[in-house]
This record gives sequence, structure tokens and C-alpha cells, in this order.
Amino acid sequence: MNNTEIEKKSGIGALVRFSVLALIFIAIIAVIVISAPKNEDLSGIWDERTILGNKDAKNHYVMTTDIMCPYCDYFSRAIMSNQEEFEKYLAEHDIVYEMRITDFLNEYGEAGVYSENAAEATLCATEENRFWDYYHTTMTTLDNDYHSKGIGNSKTAPHITDITDEYWLNIGHSIGLGESFDNCYKNHEQLDKVRENTSKTAKIMQKSGTSGMPYFKFNKFETTGFDTSWGWEYVKKYLDAGLES
Repeated sequence: MNNTEIEKKSGIGALVRFSVLALIFIAIIAVIVISAPKNEDLSGIWDERTILGNKDAKNHYVMTTDIMCPYCDYFSRAIMSNQEEFEKYLAEHDIVYEMRITDFLNEYGEAGVYSENAAEATLCATEENRFWDYYHTTMTTLDNDYHSKGIGNSKTAPHITDITDEYWLNIGHSIGLGESFDNCYKNHEQLDKVRENTSKTAKIMQKSGTSGMPYFKFNKFETTGFDTSWGWEYVKKYLDAGLES
């Protein structure tokens, strides 16, 4: 065998080895992609059932909340009182608004013991495609029963101490949810999801150096909290700050 033939066979062998290695590399990447946990892109939409606006919008405004957070309640009810203007703002500025439900306050204060139950019930309603109905009704109900009476509406206010499982179930019944919703809640079918949401939120907030509820992320703008005396004008300031960031 002459040198030319040896070099030719050597080149073919190298090409074969390279091709095999490339295929192995592609296979490994494919396995990683397929097996990766869903929603690992923490900046993307977690659940399209909890958004308002166009899911493909250029701007993504996230509000992470705990149902038992009174400051979250005040923010949400400020929007609810100006719902038409809010949705118009989203459309005009190409914003998708997403709400993420956690039990972030579960270990803080007496009201926190209800956070997990409230979050579970809300996600069970989401499974029935009734997130917004349930969430808005819950905000109104909590305000009527507690916050407007000075109970559980701030860190220094008397704690809420008497919420039962029936409270969350009755909110669902008031909007027409039935047996499947009840079973979801009673069997804790969404508990793992609640804990997953809370764990991911904690990682995001730790990375950004923020704490407290509600937590807002809109483009480069991040902040937490909302004062009980604020209204729609402050919601608008948060929106404007995100667009300007």
C-alpha cells in the first residue's frame, strides 16, 4: 500500500470518527432537552391560563403573589376597579400580564398558615379554566370579610384566624365550580405545583436580591410591595417603569 492510499484511508477513518462523535453529541443534547424539567425558563410564561393580553406580546409583565398577602389584594383590586383601562394599556403597549400564584407567606405570620390552602384552591380553579373568576372573587371576598374591617390588611393589623377549607370551596361554588374542583382541593392535587411555583419564585427573588410580596418583574424593572393607600395611579407607575427600563 503506497503513501497516497494510506493517507486516503486515514482521512476516511478520521471522518468516520468525527461523524460518530458528532452523532453521539447530538444524541446527548437531545436527551438533555427532552428530559429537562418544564418551565425551567423562568422568564417565560408559566401558565397561559393566568395571563391577560397577547401571549406573544413584546413585553412580559409578571406579578407573583400570595393570596393571603393584603398588599397583593390592594394592587389587584386597584386593577379590578380600572379593568377596562388596564386591558387597554396592555393592548396599546403590547404587554402580556401574567400572574403567578405561590404560598410564599406560608411561614410568615398567622395568616400565612392559610396561604397554602388558598394557593391550592386557586390552582384547582385554574384547572377548570376559571382562574380569573376565582381570583377576582377571592380578592373581593377577602376584602369584604377581613381587609375592609381592619383584619389581616397589614403587618400590624389583627391576624386572620378563622378561615376553614369550606371558605375556599364556597368561593368556587359561588362561581359555579363543582365536584371536580372540590375533589382537586380536598385531595391536594395541586399542592406539588404550589410548592414548585414557590420554590422557583424564591430562587428568582434570591438572585435579584428582592424580598416580599407582591413581586413584580417587567423587563428590567423589578420591585416588591404595594401600599394599602395606593390606587390605579401607582399601578400605572409600575407599568410605565417597566416600559422605560
